[in-house]
Amino acid sequence: MPHIAIEVSPSLLPSIQWEPVLHAMHLALAERGWARLADLKSRVAPIAVGLCGDDPHAQQLIATLTLTNPRPPQMCSAMAEAVFEHLSRAVDAHPESAAWVQCCVFLQEHPKSHYLKRQWNAPQSAPPIP
Repeated sequence: MPHIAIEVSPSLLPSIQWEPVLHAMHLALAERGWARLADLKSRVAPIAVGLCGDDPHAQQLIATLTLTNPRPPQMCSAMAEAVFEHLSRAVDAHPESAAWVQCCVFLQEHPKSHYLKRQWNAPQSAPPIP
């Protein structure tokens, strides 16, 4: 059950059409067999206050990829790289922004024993992918 939490500087937030970016990212992860499409969850939230170095105009795009099922280290790294590539392309598509933009992807692995989950009215699901 991968979760992708993305934090974005307020001035960068409206420049990107987030739904197509997230959809393409989910498809890429699912098509490679790294996760079931129905298990992927992404969200984008604005950064209330942020500062890069001492540049008040710099923008941040910070993603945290949280994985709850154990995966080989190479797969985890490849998943983080795929997230990074999609976010980088989203920024590249808006060259009108002359501001300094930093993009980072953090990888977190949480064992299933460290979280609780409950669903209501969930769609039918297939067997989980490792």
